[in-house]
Amino acid sequence: MNRKICQHLSEAVRIPTVSFFDPDREDEAAFERFDAFLRRAYPAVFEKGTCERVGRRGYLITLTGGDGPTAVLMAHYDVVPADPAKWTEDPFSGRITDTGVWGRGTLDTKGTLIAILEAAEERLESGRRPKGTLYLAFSGEEEVEGESAHDIARLLKARGIRPAFVLDEGGAVIPEGLPGVPGEAAMIGIAEKGVINVRLTLTGQGGHASTPPQHTLAGRMAKAACAIEKHRFRPRLTPPVIAMFEDIGRRRGGLTGFLFRHVRLYARPVALLAVRLGGTFRAMVSTTAAVTMMSGSPSYNVLPDTAALGLNLRLLPGDDLEAVIGELRKAVDDPAIRFDVISGSLPSPVSVIGDEAWQLLTQVTSEVWPGAMTAPYTLNGGTDSRFYHEISDHVYKFTPIRETKADRETIHGIDEHIRLEDLDRLVDFYRRLISRL
Repeated sequence: MNRKICQHLSEAVRIPTVSFFDPDREDEAAFERFDAFLRRAYPAVFEKGTCERVGRRGYLITLTGGDGPTAVLMAHYDVVPADPAKWTEDPFSGRITDTGVWGRGTLDTKGTLIAILEAAEERLESGRRPKGTLYLAFSGEEEVEGESAHDIARLLKARGIRPAFVLDEGGAVIPEGLPGVPGEAAMIGIAEKGVINVRLTLTGQGGHASTPPQHTLAGRMAKAACAIEKHRFRPRLTPPVIAMFEDIGRRRGGLTGFLFRHVRLYARPVALLAVRLGGTFRAMVSTTAAVTMMSGSPSYNVLPDTAALGLNLRLLPGDDLEAVIGELRKAVDDPAIRFDVISGSLPSPVSVIGDEAWQLLTQVTSEVWPGAMTAPYTLNGGTDSRFYHEISDHVYKFTPIRETKADRETIHGIDEHIRLEDLDRLVDFYRRLISRL
């Protein structure tokens, strides 16, 4: 492993670019230090490319090349908070061990950002330019659903640029593979579920807890939360999931291959099986509603005059938001509870697969992870790339890192780190990809 790359990632992690929904809580000086670090660590990119600061915390770096197709490589450099008391290593130490680099952002997604810049820097230092114009688009407010990435996409659209290839974070190389398909699988997102935040509110008369009514506002809201958690939206296979099974089926024999190739004929039982498997597989075939926030009285002995509940909805492509909220209203069965959509984005369009852009991505992936099966799917989470579907039919969501289930749980969790061999492959992936762009 190149020691310089490890040191660059370590330094990036040591700068705590933590974003908050309340901007007043952010350390503006840390973001300024990160800017200085980037310019010092990657002089060729910033001197030979054109760097524009877009929106609040966006970077658009243009590397002008030949007359080939344009491409966009994306990452974000803001991170979520971390409690040092719960970590094995300090989350902002960037400690380099014999096995990896530790710290918040190593997987999500400072590691990706560093890999992109390392590969671009090497290419420019060697005197080579991209075949077409290459855009490096980085946001510093992805974790708080900020507008920087959208600002960059709008700027490209205003300039009449329609990228032939866009790559952002998303799926990963998962060693556990897929049900019925042994071996590693490289999961490449071609669409995103919608992400909608909804607030439920119930108002009434408060009072002293010594003389409570039969059902307090908080109790009624708790009942609503239970009803929402029990509710199951009808599972179905969306076009990206069908494409995933068909793509796998074409490369497999036997009964599994036959079923996957003809999944349209067995869509209902396959969807029900995915629900039974739970977790990622249930989310892949169903709209979901997660209860994430609750509030009532600030005191033990005071009845609240307002109770509230926060929901995070993840909508399948094709699902209607009003219909989904209508289902939840019916499940809750309390007409006094008010439903308000606070923020979010609808499901993205589905990107094209099977053509030159898709083949480029799958070919590079196969070179870096020989034997891994590539498969398209719908991303359950939200990414900055959702804004790029307006200007490109080829928006892919793939984090080129081998991630076990335990690794994935460290993202936004405890002990996030990247293994040295995975960092090496991450940089190799972008070297190979940029050499073809």
